[in-house]
Amino acid sequence: MSEGKSAEESGPLPIVGIGASAGGLEALREMLGAPNGPTGMAFVVIQHLDPDHESLMAQLLSRETSMTVSQVRGGETPEPDHVYVIPPGHGLAIEDGSLILKEFERPRGLRRPIDDFFESLSEEAGDRAACVVLSGTGADGAVGLRAIKEHGGIALAQEPTSARYDGMPLAAVGTGLVDFVKEPSGLIDTIGDYFRRKRDESAADGSSTVASHIDMLCSTVHELIGHDFSGYKRSTLERRIERRM
Repeated sequence: MSEGKSAEESGPLPIVGIGASAGGLEALREMLGAPNGPTGMAFVVIQHLDPDHESLMAQLLSRETSMTVSQVRGGETPEPDHVYVIPPGHGLAIEDGSLILKEFERPRGLRRPIDDFFESLSEEAGDRAACVVLSGTGADGAVGLRAIKEHGGIALAQEPTSARYDGMPLAAVGTGLVDFVKEPSGLIDTIGDYFRRKRDESAADGSSTVASHIDMLCSTVHELIGHDFSGYKRSTLERRIERRM
């Protein structure tokens, strides 16, 4: 969205959750340093951090991007072209429009802060939510992105071959639910194009072409392939078909 638009012009604010772990700083620098103008989106970075040491993540990222970068203190309302970074020793959620710090309920080694945030983001933002899984070991983020998709959001992953540690991107891609796999520098443009297209289509025509033909589509697929989609939620079918179109 190189031309940029204010939140009022763009409609409800899209919120992008970004999950990263080992090797994530390099990917975050490349991703957040790519935009050369307003994005009209808010970004929340969930990084696996040592709980016993102060984090310099916000300061390091602020050198790479023209967006405002800050470490979450709790209670912030996401704003466009702001990057919010999780602090060490806390989980993070978004509830009633605000970023909320959470105490971890599970011991170290079992914590999945990326999944936890993605799940809360899906509930809060619905189809205004995007999630991105960057470099890291393990599979944190793969469960949370399912929730993002179930609520109508969009899921992206770093191209595994470009990640220093490909465990998390591979786990995300392995769900079969990721919409786009890109190198970090292309992620923000891809998300921005998606939300701009979604907004423009909504403004141009309040009625859905897919919705008006869904019965015919399902009938044709059933006749030609044998798969019966009649038991699926109509809203889910419409959304997935429109996204692929």
